[in-house]
Amino acid sequence: MKIEDKDICVVLTQYKRNHLEEQLEQIKKQTVQPKYLIVFQNENHISIEHLKETYDFIHVRSDFNTKYFGRFSYCTNIPADIFLVIDDDMIPGIKCIENYATECITRNGIMGGNGRYGFYNSNKHMLQSTRLDTGLRPSVLVDFVGHLWCFKKEWLYYMFAVQPATQDTGEDMHLCFSAKLLGNIPSYICKHSTKEECSDIRWNTYACDEFSSYKFVTPDMRKSVEQYWLHKGLQFITTN
Repeated sequence: MKIEDKDICVVLTQYKRNHLEEQLEQIKKQTVQPKYLIVFQNENHISIEHLKETYDFIHVRSDFNTKYFGRFSYCTNIPADIFLVIDDDMIPGIKCIENYATECITRNGIMGGNGRYGFYNSNKHMLQSTRLDTGLRPSVLVDFVGHLWCFKKEWLYYMFAVQPATQDTGEDMHLCFSAKLLGNIPSYICKHSTKEECSDIRWNTYACDEFSSYKFVTPDMRKSVEQYWLHKGLQFITTN
């Protein structure tokens, strides 16, 4: 199946960062345009109503902070084939949608802006995990991906077939681990052959501000999510 035969949905996240207009401008320039463009806003910290005068998007706002999982759950309402859920600190290159959707279809896997692998050895002893982040690189098979998630809609239902270990973190692991455990769907950091294909042309400069989730999520919280999936029988793809 070719990308031209697929309906694509892009979901942007709005919380406390103020990069939405820059993101919308980049989506407007994409070589492949999404059929659906959603701005999922948690609470109302920044007014974005004026942006509707210039950009055509579906505005979904929740008075309740749905944190990391709400944007994914809303995707179940949209009749698209391929979804790209993009963090609010990512400014995608103009070939990002084309690149990620093509790779998702070709590799039949979840594609991500960054990824991690190398958690446990065969005796289930914790190892130092390796992080592969933004920049020019080939596709690499990983345990889970983050920053940007590109996936087929049918894989989304795996995510909600398993109760999360917590709502406070771990949506990246939950999506990828549930798809791997229930559907044997792999995860890859997506290839970036050129800057235009990248998930973030700002090279993570927006990802280190005061709103960055890593400043609020402790290593113990993340480790508890890893242990949760390990106890469910997940085999980490990099385990030896």
